[in-house]
Amino acid sequence: MNATPDADELHVSRSEHGDQWTVTVDFGPAAGDAVTVEIVGDTAIVAVDAPGQRTEFDVPLPEGGGDVTVNNGILTVESAA
Repeated sequence: MNATPDADELHVSRSEHGDQWTVTVDFGPAAGDAVTVEIVGDTAIVAVDAPGQRTEFDVPLPEGGGDVTVNNGILTVESAA
């Protein structure tokens, strides 16, 4: 996922549990409520409008559905159970 030109500053983690997986992106405390997500079909469109982090990118969602949440600048994408 190439989120921003400053992607090295992002904290990205991926974990797998059997057939399920979770990807978490921490945009940092400066992002706070500046991260928004819109679901269009099988894609999550993530927009960040924070000082020093203004970008938009697409995240493909897992087949069979999944869950996308944003809380305090942390984006979490989880595959369906």
